[in-house]
Amino acid sequence: MRLSVDRSMSDKIQDSLLSMIRERALKPGDQIPTEIELCDLLGVGRSSLREAVAQMISHGLLTRVQGKGTFVRQIALKLHGGLDDLMSVTDMIRSVGAVPSTSRIDVKPIAASGDLAHKLGLEVGDACVQIERVRRADDAIAAYCIDIVPKAVFDAGPLGESLFGSLARAGIRLSHTHSSIQPTILTPRDLPELQDGFGLFLLIDEVDFDQTGRAVCYSNDYYNSSIFRFDLVRKRR
Repeated sequence: MRLSVDRSMSDKIQDSLLSMIRERALKPGDQIPTEIELCDLLGVGRSSLREAVAQMISHGLLTRVQGKGTFVRQIALKLHGGLDDLMSVTDMIRSVGAVPSTSRIDVKPIAASGDLAHKLGLEVGDACVQIERVRRADDAIAAYCIDIVPKAVFDAGPLGESLFGSLARAGIRLSHTHSSIQPTILTPRDLPELQDGFGLFLLIDEVDFDQTGRAVCYSNDYYNSSIFRFDLVRKRR
């Protein structure tokens, strides 16, 4: 069963634009048709088209050059994964042959609040580290990740591009996760990299546990819905 959210007209137009780019074998740097041509081709109004194009620009898929037109900046990816597979963002991006990168990383110390302390099995006020990253797949914004780990876990090994990889190098092997999922919209106030646009993301709020059952990370990971598609398998009891 595919986990999905209601799709807006903008989402449908973006899918049509991506299909057109693939069908015409357009490459980064190639110009897409004009606004008038696209409205006729797709059978949509200008306001809806402009909204879709603005989102694709904010996601790094298109770029606009004043006085010249709109061009392909990056070929769009569709990363497929099952929600029952515990994979890092880095591994998911690499699985489709794309290049993962981190365009921004902010690390700061925080104290565990009541709710956070409960999630991580800590005492209120215990030292933690918050790691905020913008993850990209071939330059397109793929995910916005906010991870919080106990300071003792953070100090156990050097931080690399993949948090899961960093935990493994520190001798911490992840076993399972408790997750909740909800669709959400991010604006430039939440994620400045969106510039003047906004995007639909899938928020996965989760706690990761090691093989001893110890909570080692609390995450709010926002996955770009134009990049990721997750599958969910449900079984009847």
